[in-house]
Amino acid sequence: MPMVYYKAMNTIYFATANHEKIRMAQTLLKNSEIDLRPVELDIDEIQGEDPELIVRDKAQRAYDKLQMPVIVSDDTWHIKALNGFPGAYMKSINYWFTPDDFLRLMHGIEDRTILLRQYLAYTDGNITEIFKHDITGKIVNKPRGHNQKVPCATVIEIEGDNGKTIAEVFEQGESAVTERYKKRRDVWNEFIDWYNTKD
Repeated sequence: MPMVYYKAMNTIYFATANHEKIRMAQTLLKNSEIDLRPVELDIDEIQGEDPELIVRDKAQRAYDKLQMPVIVSDDTWHIKALNGFPGAYMKSINYWFTPDDFLRLMHGIEDRTILLRQYLAYTDGNITEIFKHDITGKIVNKPRGHNQKVPCATVIEIEGDNGKTIAEVFEQGESAVTERYKKRRDVWNEFIDWYNTKD
């Protein structure tokens, strides 16, 4: 009887309760040797202007609780014409703003560029690495699509989404969103490239 060889899977915990982030990560890691296990942790996240400091601290706090290799993620949004506003505060801004509030901020502004900067932080207790990746987008002239939880999604187009707002992309259904993750390079690709060569 021939011997069957199995590749060893490397288990990493992903500290998040965000189901969309989990789906994105699992889609991109599908053919890797990483066994990604989502876990919800109660972490006090520091606030500030330095996103790398925030995500590094978040990863350390997650590791302190788990004592296992862990990865955390965070995103910042930077509107070029508004000196990088809101930066690390988009989550809070989405609680306060409606889509129309975003559009009022951009009234009379020609350069409607917005930058999504994705961050991942990995630590195993010995090695800590930070990864980042930029995706360009723009703020549209009127809301399109529906997303009550994330108002900015109705007014932002991201490169590679064929002129659709983030909300419109998600309204196409799960398969369309999954294909979106496969086609566009992401911060998870930066992590996978590093992880495959770190030994």
